[in-house]
Amino acid sequence: MKTVCLYYSRTGKTRSIMERMARMLDADLFEYTDGKDRSGVKGYISSCIDTYREMPPVSIIGGEPEWEKYDRIIVAMPIWAEAPCVIGKAFLKQYSGKFKGDLYLVVTHMARADYSKSICKAYLYSSVRPKAHLSLQTKKRDCGADIKHFVQAIGK
Repeated sequence: MKTVCLYYSRTGKTRSIMERMARMLDADLFEYTDGKDRSGVKGYISSCIDTYREMPPVSIIGGEPEWEKYDRIIVAMPIWAEAPCVIGKAFLKQYSGKFKGDLYLVVTHMARADYSKSICKAYLYSSVRPKAHLSLQTKKRDCGADIKHFVQAIGK
């Protein structure tokens, strides 16, 4: 099964998780962005505010994957202000109509809460119904066991 992993990462945590997952799945890895500098405290605050604003156009760094090659598409994004980040929602809205394979969503967050209900909000922006999702709490913990379990559950 050929897999592509796509992610947005403001701080690098989602990136490291998706790099790990892509290695485990022998998947291709792409980053998407809206091109806005969201670093530091100012970036954090503007990111939280942007979650409730109009979705920006996004692009995939290095160009779009050849969607028809992939049986499985894994899209990852952080949670901002109790909701999937605006860049992730915009990515799904803009690109999900091109997906040919099964869609899986991954959200990363700092809180101990399970954001499964929040990630379901991202479903509204996708033209493809995700087969499953994973909610990963990243603050002061290694997500390796959760990633491994998810990879085993979806099958390599």
